[in-house]
Amino acid sequence: MLSLSCWISLLVSTLFTISTAHVINPSRNVLSSRQQVQVDIRHVDADTVSFNGWEISGCGTPQNMEPKLNGILSFLFKIKPHLEAVVADAQLGTRSSHGYTAFFKTSANVRKVISKYQALVDVNPVLVSAERAKVIGTRTPQPRFQCINENDPGTADTMDQCNRVLGPGLSPQHPVIVHTGTERISICPSFFTMKKYPPPQQKCPTLGADGKFRPGEGALLTNGFAYMVYALVMMYNRELYETHADFNAMWDMQYAVELTARQSLLNPESYGFYAGGESG
Repeated sequence: MLSLSCWISLLVSTLFTISTAHVINPSRNVLSSRQQVQVDIRHVDADTVSFNGWEISGCGTPQNMEPKLNGILSFLFKIKPHLEAVVADAQLGTRSSHGYTAFFKTSANVRKVISKYQALVDVNPVLVSAERAKVIGTRTPQPRFQCINENDPGTADTMDQCNRVLGPGLSPQHPVIVHTGTERISICPSFFTMKKYPPPQQKCPTLGADGKFRPGEGALLTNGFAYMVYALVMMYNRELYETHADFNAMWDMQYAVELTARQSLLNPESYGFYAGGESG
């Protein structure tokens, strides 16, 4: 099985076709003709499109292929093979040389770790809270991304969260916001200005005998993929929101590797860190 690890780059050249109820200008397709796979883009409502099971709101329409929608579609096109590479590496457990041991400690938890990533690979429906189900009419909607417009008064509260600084060495602002108990993840403006995936053959940090990372804290957090995996794991596993607050790992990679095996399973950031390293 091929792995998109930190030290291996993979060039995919397959067949790209779009199935949609609306004609999209071929010259403005989401991907180049060399990156062609079977995808499905369709309207859900006037402001929402569905892309291979992911729903996208407030980012534009396929007819106009606005920059935000184009950016989200391009990102989602690539997410499945990157996630599959993470799953393949996680199957090795502590035999992995790409960070599994640092973030999850023991092979005994391989199935539990993989299950978190597999839900993302399969684009499973999200189990939302009873309160949210009353609003949207279902307990198991598909995951939905919503672009946040800095000039929209209706999203001012979310924009305030987007503008909060994460910390030294990290993204200067939140790229994504998780709305716990719902199927929604807000896409902040900073998401569109950061690298979406780790570059091929990125230099991964190493964990020394002293238990410290080199070259530093933010090495796995310079791309949108790591943040998005964290957000999706949090969204699909609402129980993590309450339990991981008990030890407050947040976006501190050093703190994350010092968690116990049990705590690591409950820490959404650990899944983001591991994915951010394995997928380069």
